[in-house]
Formats: sequence, C-alpha cells, structure tokens
Amino acid sequence: MTIDKEKIYQAVLDSFDVIYYADLAEDRFEAVKIDQKLTDHFGISGSYRELMKDFMSGSMNKAISENSRYTAFFENASAFKGKISKKARMNLNGEEVSFQVTNIPVDDNSSIILMSYIDEDEYLAESRGDDKVKAMKSAYLFSMFCDLKNDTCSNMDMSEVDDNPVNSFSMTYTGWRETIENMFYDEDKPAFREFTDPEEIMGNLDYSRTRVKNIKMMNLEGVYIWVNLIFGRINTGNDDDFKVVFAVENVNNAHETLEKDMETYKNKSMKDSLTGLFNHGRIEELLKELIEKCRNEKLPLSLIMMDIDHFKSVNDTYGHAVGDDVLKKFSKTCEKFLDPEKCKLGRWGGEEFIGIYKGITGDEIEKLAEELRSVIEKRGFDMVGHITSSFGVIEVNSDESAEDAFKRVDEALYAAKQGGRNRVVRGL
Repeated sequence: MTIDKEKIYQAVLDSFDVIYYADLAEDRFEAVKIDQKLTDHFGISGSYRELMKDFMSGSMNKAISENSRYTAFFENASAFKGKISKKARMNLNGEEVSFQVTNIPVDDNSSIILMSYIDEDEYLAESRGDDKVKAMKSAYLFSMFCDLKNDTCSNMDMSEVDDNPVNSFSMTYTGWRETIENMFYDEDKPAFREFTDPEEIMGNLDYSRTRVKNIKMMNLEGVYIWVNLIFGRINTGNDDDFKVVFAVENVNNAHETLEKDMETYKNKSMKDSLTGLFNHGRIEELLKELIEKCRNEKLPLSLIMMDIDHFKSVNDTYGHAVGDDVLKKFSKTCEKFLDPEKCKLGRWGGEEFIGIYKGITGDEIEKLAEELRSVIEKRGFDMVGHITSSFGVIEVNSDESAEDAFKRVDEALYAAKQGGRNRVVRGL
C-alpha cells in the first residue's frame, strides 16, 4: 500500500474552514486559513485567551442568560491549555451557526485551533444526548476539580458522563471562590466563605466523608434555586496532597416539594378542616400576639364573636351534611364581609366563630357586627332558607390578658342569645 502523505495532509486541511496557530507564551493567534463568516467574528489575529474566552462564553449563550453572573468565570480564567474538542451553536453577526472547535497542542507553548461547520441536524441530534446522561447533567449545575494545597482548580464539566467535556478551563482556587461567591445572596455569602475555606476543608474532610451544604444559588438562567454544595476528597495515594471534587447538585424541585408539603402541614395545624378558617388554638395564639402588638403600637383592638341561632335544629331537621354546608357558607359570608386582610377570623367551636380586628374601636366593631347580622338574616341558605345569628363584641382593654378578653366577648355573646337572639350585644 502506497501512502501519499501530502494528499492526506491536504485532505485534512481542506476539511477545516478555519485554521489558527496560537502562541500561548505570547498570548497571540494568527489565521493560517480563513472563512469569512467565522473570521469576521473571531478575527484573523489577536489574543489567544480572548479568542477562547469568546468561544467558551459564546457557545453557552443559550444556557447562560443576561441575568446570570457565570460569564465571570471566563473573565477570571487562566490560559486555556490542553486538547479541546467542542461543538457549539453561536450567534455570529446575527446568524445562528453550528460548528466545531478543536484545539490541538503542538507543545507546551503553542497549539493549532481548527474550526469547521457542522450540519444543523447533527448538532441538534448530538445535543439531545442520551436520556441517562441528560438526567445526570440536569441534577448537577457543574463540577470542579480543586487542588487546595496548590491553590488551583479546573472545571470537569460533568466529564464523568460527557464525551465532549471542557476540562482545560482553569483558575486559582482563591479566584474561583471570589467569583462563585457572587452567585449567592448577600446574607449567605459568609456561610459560603466558611464552607469553602481551604484550611477548614483540609482540617475536617477525610476520604470516607463528604462535606455538604444546602443553600440557594444562582443558576445559569440567573434564578436563585436550592442546591447542595458538595466537597469530596480524592484518594490519590498521597496523603500529603489535598485534591477534591466540588459539585453543585440541583435539589430545587425536591426542596420546593418539601416546602409545599411543610406549608400544607402547617396550614392543617392552624386551620379548621371544615371551614378553612383559623382553628381554636391558632385564634388564641393570634390574640396574644395582637394584644402585644397593638399595645406597643398604641392601636385599638376589638373582638367579634358570632353564633348561628338554633343551629341544633338545622342538624336535627336536615342532617349533618346540610348543617356542615350551612357552616361553610356562613363562615364564607363572615369572611368576605369582615375582610381577611383586616380581620383574623376563626372557628371557635361548633357553630361559634370569632374575629380579631386590629385598629378599630368598640364603636366601630359594634357597627360592623350589626351590618353583618343584617347581611346574614337576608341571605338564603339553600334547603334551610333563612337563618339568624347572635353577636358579642368588645374592645380589648390596654391592660387586659387574652384569656380575660375571650371571657368578656363570650359573655357578651351569651347575653345576646339570652336576650332573644338575632342581635348584637357589646360587652362591659
């Protein structure tokens, strides 16, 4: 077999659209072969570092939003060294272009950069990737390899599952900490600095353990999400070095689900299951809180207590299902009239309800109660028809305890019922 090396070399050269030669020591590149579209964007000569930074950040323009601070990594990165082969889709002068960049080291101080267009369908097919790989990538925002003793780190870009990683991106560990700190809320930055302190890590992290912190961090879209920050020490066989993998695990969905569940359980512990209003226990707590608050703010505080007249006969005549429906509709009528933004309304028990009204006087709550009594009397309740209700109201005294206030409003309601029902009585 005869090998025509010149023919092979020429075929290789012809297969690339742009060829750059780069001198890393001088941080310069020069075009050996040009393509108008690509070189119009990247130039025919200039800074090698700026060229690679432009490509790395530009190739992520679909993932990194304008609100994200992740482009700062490329600003602080050291020279890009080593073999790189990466497909990208970039906006070049207003046109979406898919191409591949291959950086091949010639020696320690020079490299050849090869660029070639790729088919759009090929790029999209490869970018979809294997479902398992995609799942793993979605679980981790990124991972870094860190040498704490030598103050260096480089990105792994999920190279353990990615056949096309960018692992030549490097910077000092100190610089990395300063850069990534900006991805956290101001109030969480001290905790992040303590968690990533190299002396703290080297003094407490052994091979069998991981160091994990749950915190909110900005993602590529510029949105703060819940993540786990994870450090794991690599066993290199040399106990004198200290190399670690740092990973950012996306746990936002699980965290949001947990928060929703906790909120649900919290609401259940505070709310009456039938009416959705505050339950007896929560109303007692709220009154204690509001008495203290209004006392400090020198604001009036009033209570309104209401009871459905002859409710037992509703249950006896129509059954408990109808009775429950009356309770729900009665509570909704009271809630709408009293306005939940102003009045903390709860079910005291059975057919009794109580509201705590901040900022209004006894005269004002008495007038509101009379108006609500009239609304309920005129409202129809399906099978039951019209019902009436009795009210007790008080203005809480400045030196009164919650227990004494509840006792007084209960006595006022009792007086309304004893006085013939369907009326409002203001407590003494």
